[in-house]
Amino acid sequence: MSVTRKSTASNHVAGSNCPGPYCSGSPAWTPPSRRGFLQLGLAGFATLSLPGILRLQAANPAAGGDSGSSREKTAVIMVWKPGGCSHIDTYDPKPNASSEYRGPFSTISTKVPGLQFTELLPRQAQIADKFTIHRGMYQKAGGHPAGSMQLLSGDSDTRDKPAPRLPDWMSVANYVRSQDGPRSCPLPTYVGVNPPTNYTGPAYLGDAYSPFSVTGDPNSPNFVVPNIGLTDRNEVNRLDRRASLRQKLDTIERAFDQQLELEALDQFETQALTLLTNPATKEAFDLSKEDDATRDRYGRNT
Repeated sequence: MSVTRKSTASNHVAGSNCPGPYCSGSPAWTPPSRRGFLQLGLAGFATLSLPGILRLQAANPAAGGDSGSSREKTAVIMVWKPGGCSHIDTYDPKPNASSEYRGPFSTISTKVPGLQFTELLPRQAQIADKFTIHRGMYQKAGGHPAGSMQLLSGDSDTRDKPAPRLPDWMSVANYVRSQDGPRSCPLPTYVGVNPPTNYTGPAYLGDAYSPFSVTGDPNSPNFVVPNIGLTDRNEVNRLDRRASLRQKLDTIERAFDQQLELEALDQFETQALTLLTNPATKEAFDLSKEDDATRDRYGRNT
């Protein structure tokens, strides 16, 4: 639904504490009903994109909880299917619709009363009480590229483009990564698998906030995650000497750095050195430590 509010000179008085007849100090004011309050709240919420919500949360950290502390950090795995599966073949089979509107697959019940999936999702049906199906998502573009761009970056442009506009739009994941602050964990916080789309770039944040890219076939006996781990101690020592030399050169270059570009480069290099020298990073990506049952369950692919 939509809610409109007529704005007139009498509704907004300069210098007044009351913005108009909608405040408690006005004779025309009446407390909104519970239904009206919800309608107004939902109407405002519907105009917010995810980047907008994140900006509001950043501006009001106390909203994370009653104690004023921020919400506990959560790991998120996003599976992005450009074009993807049809909703009527997966989570919204429309069993009561006529044949031209419903999918070809049978419908099964889930653990949530009244919620039905197609027969293709029996395992997810068993744990349907553990997640949420959001059927109200939409985008205003006519094609998949611009729609992906809108949902991943917040860019409202409806034209298909190679990537979000610069420097205004980065992906939401890049924004969240930029809010982490100093990191002590050697592992990358944002990993893109095989490969990230054009709409997951960091834009003006710089390459230091790009996703750590993992490509290739993990089921191949020669599969190696690039750019992590140095097993030869001589290689580690050689890298340490090069890093020390780089720091000395940075001291000279910084005197001429007018745009603080080296600051972003420092963070990027720190991440790269950590990935190369910390044993925890190599161990985290070592699939040989997983048994066959676990690998088969998650799929031997990316």
